[in-house]
Amino acid sequence: MSIFATEFRVKLGISKAGFVASTVAWLRGINRSTILDAADAQEDYEDEVWLQAPTGETLSLKSFEDHNCSVFGARLEIPDNAGRKWRTECILSQLGNDAFLRIRGQCLALNHSAFVVPPKKPHIIRQAIEDGWCVPDGQVLPSLKPIELKADQLNLASGAIVGGSTSMLPCLYVSRGNQDNLALDADQIAKELAGICHVFVEPSRAFSFDLMEATKRRNPYGGAIALFSPDGREHFRLFKRSDDNSGRALSKECITRVNAIVSSRAARYAWEWQDLQEAQSRKLREAATTSTSVALDDYIEAFDAELSAKQEKIENLEARLALETARADGEALSTEDLFPTELKNRIGPELYDGEFTDRLRSFLLLALENPSSPRNRRTDDFIRRLLTQIQFSGRSSSLISQIKTACRDGNQMPKQLGSLLSGFGFERSSAGKHTKFEPPTDLFGLQTEVLPSTPSDSQRGGKNRGAEVIKNFGLTELK
Repeated sequence: MSIFATEFRVKLGISKAGFVASTVAWLRGINRSTILDAADAQEDYEDEVWLQAPTGETLSLKSFEDHNCSVFGARLEIPDNAGRKWRTECILSQLGNDAFLRIRGQCLALNHSAFVVPPKKPHIIRQAIEDGWCVPDGQVLPSLKPIELKADQLNLASGAIVGGSTSMLPCLYVSRGNQDNLALDADQIAKELAGICHVFVEPSRAFSFDLMEATKRRNPYGGAIALFSPDGREHFRLFKRSDDNSGRALSKECITRVNAIVSSRAARYAWEWQDLQEAQSRKLREAATTSTSVALDDYIEAFDAELSAKQEKIENLEARLALETARADGEALSTEDLFPTELKNRIGPELYDGEFTDRLRSFLLLALENPSSPRNRRTDDFIRRLLTQIQFSGRSSSLISQIKTACRDGNQMPKQLGSLLSGFGFERSSAGKHTKFEPPTDLFGLQTEVLPSTPSDSQRGGKNRGAEVIKNFGLTELK
């Protein structure tokens, strides 16, 4: 399971109708969503509406109102053809004199062979900011634009680093280089991270020296970029690489790291979907003790849902623990992986966790077996010792099995193998009687795959085509 999550303060007084209207507007902007126009099953209660489309897409709208507490929630689930389900939850919690918006996205595997990837930031966050829902987070307001610091805002800049300028969202501080240049596109990264963190942009290189004194040399400078929590803890500090002329690689790494850090946190004030489910069940429990058997039946049904919600809570905590552990170690989740996450992000995406370690191991084994040039004994002994510490992950066999399964039925091969390739980011296009799948540029070393589009060609070449894809992916050489 892979998750995205964030939480920030919003204004009080947003009604249930206003929340539902915003949810509808958000759904209208999702190309894959058909739930509003094609729902063929529904349940409608006072505090919940549930819809389902023929594609398996579902939408649930829940509400809980009691005294000074009003919580409205929406959960959208969309399955894809790669064996995954994309879940997005939006919870508006109005609790006493405060209100909070909690957004959570999940990519869940529906079967053991599905590949999960981190979900993208839902557009409803940008919508909430543009609709004026946000209120100041400490001294700054969540925005789609960076905070361009002025020369006289030393205290604000210092608070972003040592703590005190914000209360909920972390601060990404972008310093100026020696020529007053920025290492990345601040406008673009602020737009990508809106509602997740605040992006502070330094006014000049000279400002760094004043800030250095104010923060006791804790500030990033000379083009460095660092993320700080509201209490002043530094999470990471990055520099642009010499080969990253545009700064896009640096931006991508910043976004990946910020999302992972913020998503691993539990909700601080806002309710989660499971909290809303449990509150509804408690309310029904109270009604069932003094009402009819019909109300009791409703409660029994809600109690089953509450048990399911508690199981989801356990799964969410396990996912957060895994994310926190990986972030604290600075490595991939796999302990036998030789490559730290930071290095893998610079190289490019893996076909599976541990692929780069498997490839390096196979290459070194081959080099020992077939020396092409004289080497000294110490070098060879070093490689042998290194190989004893690197374990073959064996995960390539799982991918091989998926490819073979996709090609087992010749008639279904183009559809199933095409879905598998699309899951890796291959772009589909038509080429006469065949369909071409172009690999993404960052998935290096792979070639265009061509699949037949006619049943007769598919039936004849199903298994053979699968074997060719396995060979082109370089999976058979891994051992």
